[in-house]
Amino acid sequence: MSDATPLIQSPERLRDQAIAALVPFFLDGPASDPKAARLAAEGLLDGYNAATPKELQLSTQIVAFGWASLACLRTAVAAKNLSIDDVLNLQDSAIALDRSSQKATKALEARRKERAKNPQAMTPENTRWDEGAFQRAINQAFEKLADANAKLAAYMATLVPVETKPKLPILRAEPMTPAVLARRALH
Repeated sequence: MSDATPLIQSPERLRDQAIAALVPFFLDGPASDPKAARLAAEGLLDGYNAATPKELQLSTQIVAFGWASLACLRTAVAAKNLSIDDVLNLQDSAIALDRSSQKATKALEARRKERAKNPQAMTPENTRWDEGAFQRAINQAFEKLADANAKLAAYMATLVPVETKPKLPILRAEPMTPAVLARRALH
């Protein structure tokens, strides 16, 4: 093990990496607020109370899979111009992402139970962040999210804005006197 390994596995660096990986999931477009997206990612991750690097990794994967799954379902329902095959593919993607999320959730729960049962058994080897698995999971979730968002954006671009009928302009208000009422009755 080299001297760089503790630095690479430092909790602060791993938390920053996890948050940075999740920020794109909370951006709706170029006008989105990156600070708000970062706060959303931080809030979700903090809710998992990860105690080890591996728990943080699994928590991040759960959030990414869940958010991408929701994007797939949203697009499958909202985009009316999709073929039935596209809708089914989006639904299949959502199901696969949900399965991955459930798998990561079970792994997280097992790690927490193991840590609670025998904290001394928690070694750096069995609590280590797996960079390869993390990157694969985030990339898979982001690919599905980007595909769903692109399909939804294409559909939204086809929508024609609804034109509202102009209201009758009021030029000026007149007091309702007997003379005005009589004049209006003639028209």
